[in-house]
Amino acid sequence: MILLITTSPRVGECARAIEKATGESAHTASNFRRALRLLRQHEFDAIVVDQCLPDSESEAGELLPALSGAAVLLFINLAISGVERVVRDVRAALHRRDQEQRVAMQAAERILSSEIKDALTGILLSSQLALNEPALPPAAEAKLRSVCELAEQVRLRLEHAR
Repeated sequence: MILLITTSPRVGECARAIEKATGESAHTASNFRRALRLLRQHEFDAIVVDQCLPDSESEAGELLPALSGAAVLLFINLAISGVERVVRDVRAALHRRDQEQRVAMQAAERILSSEIKDALTGILLSSQLALNEPALPPAAEAKLRSVCELAEQVRLRLEHAR
């Protein structure tokens, strides 16, 4: 969803063009108070703010970044920007946001994979050392072998998932 905050008379035209170009629904608000209500009710992918909004709204507008969540904020002067430019800027911002999320997810996956591999290495090493104990009871030995096999299976799955 996209939120368009403006008092421009072209707000409907702009919202329809954004919906058509992005395939996402566009909500509109004529002031920051209405926008803040919408932000509390919905999660948006992008928030387009008209730079021509009155300064009397600035206090409410200061809350916008804190409530925007993962939405990308765009500040555009709708008085001088055509609808096509607004649409182009929104699409570019959404594309950048998707790219950044993809990169962040890949980094998180690498970190998590590394941490799991380190833990598995510790489990395997400790289990194998314990199996070398001379007075190990047979029941404990069977359980330790099971732990080793399971850890090895997880390690192999992680290697094949790359």
